[in-house]
Amino acid sequence: MRSTSACSRPPRMTYADADMTGGQYKDDGEALIGLARQLADAFEEAQTPEDQEYAAEAIDDFLSEHDHYAPDEALIALLDLPMTKLTWPLVDSVEATLAERGLPAVWPLLEAIDGRVYDHGGQTPARALETLNAMREADVIRGLVNLLAGAADDDLKDAAVKVLVRTGEAAVRALEDALQDPAARRWAEDALGDIRAAREEAEE
Repeated sequence: MRSTSACSRPPRMTYADADMTGGQYKDDGEALIGLARQLADAFEEAQTPEDQEYAAEAIDDFLSEHDHYAPDEALIALLDLPMTKLTWPLVDSVEATLAERGLPAVWPLLEAIDGRVYDHGGQTPARALETLNAMREADVIRGLVNLLAGAADDDLKDAAVKVLVRTGEAAVRALEDALQDPAARRWAEDALGDIRAAREEAEE
């Protein structure tokens, strides 16, 4: 239990509810993403303190049962929760779980930072950035370099370059290695050039 208030009723939604909605989801992972979004919406739309407690309890149950294997996107959906005394331990738990996942979570977190989220007006991008900053630097660098070599679109690769440039000298070796990959070379060259320019400007 993550310090949410006790609840006298069972949670309004469960994983079974999402999984049984007429074949709406193609697999369990997609069902968990859908349920996480429903739970975040339910808390935000709660009209009374009692309703907020029910919604927070349902989210706590979801995390207790699924946080270690739910898709990254399901946890990221919960980063959009409004910050209250009921939700801050839940959001804290989500950020910690994603940070612990390390390298595999870098790509979906960068998508969230880039605004590719369920609620475009919410808190998810800022909290995704906090989560990325809480990861081991080596995992972030490797995850971003892998993204440069992968099937991400140009806008997302450009976002990765910006984060790598902000990382600075610590990213240089991984970027130099990425020069050997035809898919990553152009982006690695851009990042290395910007890091070099920043270094020269600092030395002036």
